[in-house]
Amino acid sequence: MQVDLRLYKVVVGFLFACAVGVTAVVWTHVPLVGNPWPGALQFIVLTAVVELFAVDLREGKCTSVSPASPIFWVATCVLGPLAAVVVSVGSAAVSLSAKCACFHASRAWQRRRDRGRETGEPVAESGLSEAVFRSVSNIGSPWKVESLMITTFYLASYVASVVLDVGPAGLAYYYLGGRFLIDPGRDFNVLQNFAFPFAALVCVSGFAHLAEYALIMSSMDPIPGAKGFYGVLLRMRLAVVETGLPIVKGQMFLSAVALPLAYLYSQIGLLGFVLAITPVLALRDFFSQWVEEKTAYLNTITTLATYMQHYHPYTRGHLKRVADMSERLARELRLPVESIRHMNAASFLHDIGKIGVSEEILDKPAQLTDEEWDKIKEHPVKGAEIISHLEFLEGMVDWIKYHHKWYNGSGYPATSGDGSEIPIEAAIIATADAFDAMTDDRELTIEWKCDCCGFQPDEGQRPALCPECGAEKRRRYREPRTQDDAIDELRRGVGSQFHPQVVKAFLCMVERDGIRLNA
Repeated sequence: MQVDLRLYKVVVGFLFACAVGVTAVVWTHVPLVGNPWPGALQFIVLTAVVELFAVDLREGKCTSVSPASPIFWVATCVLGPLAAVVVSVGSAAVSLSAKCACFHASRAWQRRRDRGRETGEPVAESGLSEAVFRSVSNIGSPWKVESLMITTFYLASYVASVVLDVGPAGLAYYYLGGRFLIDPGRDFNVLQNFAFPFAALVCVSGFAHLAEYALIMSSMDPIPGAKGFYGVLLRMRLAVVETGLPIVKGQMFLSAVALPLAYLYSQIGLLGFVLAITPVLALRDFFSQWVEEKTAYLNTITTLATYMQHYHPYTRGHLKRVADMSERLARELRLPVESIRHMNAASFLHDIGKIGVSEEILDKPAQLTDEEWDKIKEHPVKGAEIISHLEFLEGMVDWIKYHHKWYNGSGYPATSGDGSEIPIEAAIIATADAFDAMTDDRELTIEWKCDCCGFQPDEGQRPALCPECGAEKRRRYREPRTQDDAIDELRRGVGSQFHPQVVKAFLCMVERDGIRLNA
């Protein structure tokens, strides 16, 4: 997705101005203690090395995370806020330069390999060379060179972010009575002059990190259909819940390790510097595992939806459209962020239970018998059973189980209640599903092949009757409706089949943003 440079430039400019202002305040209000610069050089080297092994949060996005924050915290309480700001800027410059160099080196290396293949003389390389190539490629892979302007703003946002992580936290540490451990002076009290200010430093740094990330993501990756101040606020909340909080949780866990490390560094110097590497690398492993779990979650959703689409081709466009409409409806109704996060996945899987229904029934063009309808009505319960075995999908079980349950308690599966137990998320999926089912000409949108004689027309042709044997392709009991007819049907079902709030939100959404059919 292309970055909206107008909003992104404003946000980066604002953050950069804030970073300059914070640096000026630190420079003029916080005195230097002792000679912090040799220690600052050590911290720059350590932080730059850690930054080289940052973990990508999202493929194709300039968003990554590294366990550098605890090093900045230690530098702040040991050397002072100004030295910590120098450490943050210096390490950013060194790490970004190294990433850029590795990016170009890996490209040159790959070009040499490609030329060797083209000429039939592949370059012979040892296992060590291959390992070095992979390492260099991994370090340089996050570096995305799109244009000079985007690269410049990316560098500015990165530097501003690290400065804003360090500067305000250092000011909080200083003004709450924190002493710099390079020269704590007399009457030093560990709790009053170190531990309590250090806790405030960590909290301020974590809050600043969340705010910066949410603001940048709201400008780089806006939510389609969510406009105005609410759209920005919603994107920020989603960024915090999806990515920000897990990152900060890991950093906060390591703060318990960074606290004694800061004190050890001030007492034993370079050895404490070396001891700091182990817990920092452990935090990187935490980030890597979290990203892998998130990737596995998305891959599971994709695998299940893909299997459903191969098993039942009519659902190919249907699942995507229902997922898009349901997510937009959840935003329109301003549901909790957790519901909005999972709505797309639940909508993709709402018909997963149909893999337990015979293909002869699902693809039957003639009118279904009562026994066949009873089989189809089992698919919500079967779908709920399938995803109930996946721990990260447990919260969606009732959404899928009740997406064919009516607002007045009718529908299926049969329950003893009046419909009050139906989650509003299920009602959202039901409305989007019904609207798309009424307007989608499914039988004429998939690959056309006659079930009776096997005839296939020329590409692009979708006849309702087979020109060879006259068999019907479209189901007799199911004719697609126009958008207006489908909306009228939703209105007629308000209070009986459909949830009134959901239909109202749907109509407002269609009137304001419109809706694309057969996308």
